[in-house]
Amino acid sequence: MTILVTGATSAVGYFIAKRVREQYPKTEIKALSRSGKKSKELEELGISIVKGDLTDRTSLERALKGIDTVYNAAGEARDYIPSKLYYQVNVDGTKNLLEAFVKNNGNRFLHVSTVGIYGYQIKNQPVKETHPKKSDHPYHKTKMIAEQLVFQYAKERGFFATAVRPPYIVGPKDRQVAPKIFDYLLKERKIPLVGGGDAVVSFVHHDDVAQALVMSGEVEDANGEAFHVIGGTCTARELFQLAGEITGKEPIFQEISFPLAITVAIISEIMAKIKGSKPKISRRRVNQFSRTRVYSTDKIKEIVGFEPKYDVKAAFQDAFNWMKEQKIV
Repeated sequence: MTILVTGATSAVGYFIAKRVREQYPKTEIKALSRSGKKSKELEELGISIVKGDLTDRTSLERALKGIDTVYNAAGEARDYIPSKLYYQVNVDGTKNLLEAFVKNNGNRFLHVSTVGIYGYQIKNQPVKETHPKKSDHPYHKTKMIAEQLVFQYAKERGFFATAVRPPYIVGPKDRQVAPKIFDYLLKERKIPLVGGGDAVVSFVHHDDVAQALVMSGEVEDANGEAFHVIGGTCTARELFQLAGEITGKEPIFQEISFPLAITVAIISEIMAKIKGSKPKISRRRVNQFSRTRVYSTDKIKEIVGFEPKYDVKAAFQDAFNWMKEQKIV
């Protein structure tokens, strides 16, 4: 068996590569990289780099020669980019990867999706995996299509496929979520609490996502299934209070109504588009931290036997420790 991990230079991809190496110490493991440049961290795990780009099917066909199992953590998740980039990477790129996987007679495909595929306005919580998918952001839409492609190909071509759907992912190497949260505290900025900050938000540590995916790939009953992988939940207010405990800084809250927050976000997005810059606040972020979204983890517990190691505070503490080591703070 030979394993390929895509997105291994990202935070969650690195932790997947690390978990795969621990689980299969004698197996040949490769990591897909657009540049093909060596990675000291991956090399220390005994993982070699193979060059390949999701948007280049020919390069993927070469990269997947002899590959039996793929752990797919690659994708486009950056904020404030043209919608077409999400489609080119997350949809077309996933299709290219699947085509190359099938052409090379792959057997197992393990995929990282997102709970964002359900959208922001959700009824009947905690949400189960069968809940209707109603995304309204191009990132979530394209991740939903990508996941559907994985299961469609698996059903038609007869290979094993499973997916995990995490919420916000935090921990070491996180440069997206935790740094922005801690920035409010460290710079003593006012923290806008939309609607009082009572919305419940879900988080998970990178290593828990990795462990859940690896475990799912070893359980035959997980074939054809998608699973929520959640570390813990807290309200938006509680999140900043936890961050305050970690940093030793007292959070400074400023309550703001949802209609006003959305209006400010729209204006910010318009001004940013005119100036060719990034908006200070977006409708996506307003929705993410002002709407309660709680997800059931019963399915992954029952079928896979997975339990997270990190709660919300432990995940953010681990992220902050790494930030200090890297002198980011």
